[in-house]
Parts: sequence; structure tokens; C-alpha cells
Amino acid sequence: ATSAQLKGIKNDLEGVEGVYEVQYVESLIESINTNIKKISIILLGFAAILLVVVTILINNTIKLALYWQRFLIRSMQLVGATGFFIQRPFLNRAAWQGVMSGIIASLLLFGLMQYAYTQIEELKLLRDDEQTYILMGALIVIGCIIGFLSSYRSVRKYLRLSLDELY
Repeated sequence: ATSAQLKGIKNDLEGVEGVYEVQYVESLIESINTNIKKISIILLGFAAILLVVVTILINNTIKLALYWQRFLIRSMQLVGATGFFIQRPFLNRAAWQGVMSGIIASLLLFGLMQYAYTQIEELKLLRDDEQTYILMGALIVIGCIIGFLSSYRSVRKYLRLSLDELY
């Protein structure tokens, strides 16, 4: 809460019949808000680093999987398959796997939150279901996008290689 919000709450409480005085330590509230901002920045940086690492790992895993199938891609080219026809099954599979991984991550997050609510009852006061559902949807969409783009880049790479470069 900001200082202005706390002053408004103080005025509202002082207006209640039977309440004579409301006191709070303003410096403590400002200190808490400052620390929360610092912690939020640190956690955001940590999340960004993890997102980059996870994206690189997923990208490399998909590259390895497609490296194994590079001769299949070349064979399909030799019999006259178009680039889109060759890419479609790889992209569909990558998007489906991304959606499934997003669903699994969302279920794990939901389970962890439910466990936290049973351990710390006061957390239920801070719960915001709308933001939780937005986060779960974002996990599914991000998983699909990362898988799709990584697969797209890798398949395009193998579609452009000459026969000598495949070995």
C-alpha cells in the first residue's frame, strides 16, 4: 500500500464509531515497499535468465531430434515434397508438445499453489484467480510458441542444406 492509500484507510477507520485513534509506522511501510521493489527486480531478472536458459535447452533438444531425421527430410525433398509439406508434421508435433508441456506446467503450478494454501491459510487472502488463469494460459501459449519457432528454424536449416552438408 502507498502512503496515500494508508492515509485514506486511516481516515476511514477514524470515522468509524468507537475508534478514537489509528496509528501506523509510516517509515516501516515505506521500507517494506522499497524492499518489495528490490526483491521484485531480482526475481524478474532471475525469471528472465531462466526463460533464456529454458529456451536454449528446448531449441537444442529440437535441433538434435531433427538432426537425427535429416536424411528423412532430404529423402522427402528428393521425391518432390514441398517445403511446407515437409515442415507440417514437425511443426504440428512441436506445437502439440509445447501445449502439453504448458498444461503440465500449469497443473504443477496449480498443485503447488493448493499445497501452499493448505500450509499457510493467510495466502488465500492474497489469491487472485484471474491472474492465475492468465499465467496458466500464458504458460501454454509460450510453450507452444517456443516449440513451434525452434522446430521451424531447425527444419528450415535442413531444407536448405545440400547433400554434402548433411554428412
